[in-house]
Amino acid sequence: MPLRDELNAEIVAWLTPTSLRKINTTWRARGYGHPDQIIDDLTRILESSEFDYESLLGQWEAQYIADAGNARGLSYHTLYAWLAQVVSLALYRRQVSNRDSFRDGLPFFAGLVPLVRDNAPLWVFSLNHDVLVECIAAHFGVPVNCGFPSHTIALPCRKGPGTIIARLQADMLSEAEQADAALPFFPPGTPGINLLKIHGALDIFAFGDSHDLLKLKPEAHSFDAIIDALQIANEGLLDPGLSPDPLSVTNQIPFIDQNGELRVLRRTLLASAALLADPYPQLLQRRFLEYFRANLAQVDQLIAIGYGMADAEVNDIVQDWLASSPHRRLEIVIPRVQEVPAYLLPLSAQITLTPSSTTIYFEQFS
Repeated sequence: MPLRDELNAEIVAWLTPTSLRKINTTWRARGYGHPDQIIDDLTRILESSEFDYESLLGQWEAQYIADAGNARGLSYHTLYAWLAQVVSLALYRRQVSNRDSFRDGLPFFAGLVPLVRDNAPLWVFSLNHDVLVECIAAHFGVPVNCGFPSHTIALPCRKGPGTIIARLQADMLSEAEQADAALPFFPPGTPGINLLKIHGALDIFAFGDSHDLLKLKPEAHSFDAIIDALQIANEGLLDPGLSPDPLSVTNQIPFIDQNGELRVLRRTLLASAALLADPYPQLLQRRFLEYFRANLAQVDQLIAIGYGMADAEVNDIVQDWLASSPHRRLEIVIPRVQEVPAYLLPLSAQITLTPSSTTIYFEQFS
């Protein structure tokens, strides 16, 4: 399964300071390059021994917000959208190209099934952008609910201009439904997984210029159908006549809808090259963090698997949750974990440290 360290290594191996400067030279020749100072800021991060792609996106987002309204902020924003697309496409390629190795690894997560049976439903709060939780659940026939209502729309796939050869299904979550925070997750007593993807996902898109969200709906509840839907969205919707300059990346997938109108899907690594009138990426992140807070309140035991405790906003919510009741318990499952994070030391009596990999940890439930 893709690990953060592996993805970090893949990104810095390709996006070196030298390659970044060459890309920026090409951008400048085409009229949309960036000042040397901003490129230097990015190269310093890329050269750091502690490089982390999620930390990079967080830093870059904070920088363009701080400089909003001036040319420097615009440059940071454009680079942020490009970096988010670099990460998104790296994740996407891993999901598609490593299909066989991922499939071979699914049986090692059999311990998830008893957890689902004993916690109807089992809540999973994911900070990852991939679709591996859905793939694992599909392998074992476990239903998954991501909080999207069954408002299904069809996205046309075209072989060429005007020729629709297939349709990709997607469920829509409207702006109003997001604001109401009444997402239709499985109610108590329902067997399955309630999956909340806090930071966006490869299979979730903002739809056009609206604040509606679309989640891809595979043709079947199976591993291959889930990966196929990802591949169709990234390679089957893009009309050949709409292909952008490959170096003018916008973090969007343009397509022609069934009425012949130009539409776009915007990837949800909380970035867009379109400067919206309101700070929607931040609004989207804030809403999903609040959904996390509200739904976490429904449980008394939280198992943090493979989470390095590096997301300050998530940490604040976990700390508040743990402190609000002495009956709540947090188990931190990370290889070589040795100590309780400093900010949780006052609550250490409620915390268990488990030095283990994910698959070995799940073996105890099988």
